[in-house]
Amino acid sequence: MSEEKPKRMKGFAGIVWKLVEPLNSMEKFIEEFAEVEVKILVNPKDQKRAALIKIDKGTIDVEDVKNDKETLKNLKYDGLFEGPFNLLAKVFEEGLSTGTLLKKWITRKIKLRGLKKLAIFGKLMAL
Repeated sequence: MSEEKPKRMKGFAGIVWKLVEPLNSMEKFIEEFAEVEVKILVNPKDQKRAALIKIDKGTIDVEDVKNDKETLKNLKYDGLFEGPFNLLAKVFEEGLSTGTLLKKWITRKIKLRGLKKLAIFGKLMAL
């Protein structure tokens, strides 16, 4: 019998995966997101790779995505969170208040699309 190797990712997707993977074993996450199906692209503009966060009926997964115009144009996602790497890393590690994110969005330091779906992302970061 062969054991399944744990999922390993590199780069930005690896950082995101390390932060969100424990949610798969949290009862609160499984219950709150049991009916949710959403894909959120987290794209650090200044990096070569991006992360596609997939929430599918109580499970979460992260996919490593090439950060170029052609790939992103053909990619299907419900929400987009785009900005410089250092800002995105800060959001994942420390969290940012809604006011701070709104200010950065107005000053065009970050790009947000699919705000209703990104609200799910906000709930996710609060867990």
